[in-house]
Amino acid sequence: MDEANTKLLAELGVKLTESAVRNTAGAISDKISSIKAKRDDKQTIRELEDIVNNLLDDKNELVRIAQAYEQELVSQKISDEDIEYITTTLIPLTEKFIEKTEDETERAKNQENLDIIKAVLSKETITVMQLIGFNFKQAIGEPLTSLIRRLIESKMPINDAELKRLNVINSNLSIEIAKDEAATNRLMKLLGRD
Repeated sequence: MDEANTKLLAELGVKLTESAVRNTAGAISDKISSIKAKRDDKQTIRELEDIVNNLLDDKNELVRIAQAYEQELVSQKISDEDIEYITTTLIPLTEKFIEKTEDETERAKNQENLDIIKAVLSKETITVMQLIGFNFKQAIGEPLTSLIRRLIESKMPINDAELKRLNVINSNLSIEIAKDEAATNRLMKLLGRD
């Protein structure tokens, strides 16, 4: 779970605790007893109305907290339709890639791995893992997103300023190598220009 979600859940927990403390049966009973002790009917009615209004406000707050918790849980849960789509799309696509593998040993190894993945991607396994708190979107989706982002960024052309900076570094290193005869000889050997 990312930091923003953790913070949101912590804030919801604090609000839930505050509401629970304010609305315990003992706290409400004490307020009512102290109001009745005053023996002023008009004042008693106003204060009882305030208690009722506060209870209604807290009830609405509790409904909002429950909806926020539910929304957070729903955002982490993979639905049955999503599971079905993943298994009917991903598995056949992966099998096609494996079939294209020319090396028989590698193909067998990849097929073994796919069999393990099939077991993990079954509806029953995903449902059980989600019930015990496993978050597939966080565990698989976020790292996969980061991996693909880094892959795309690595294929992007370097901007002109970065290219100039690298050229300066390359030139400086070339000058340093040229100053050292032993380093120059080693570089020529590495390049195959003895």
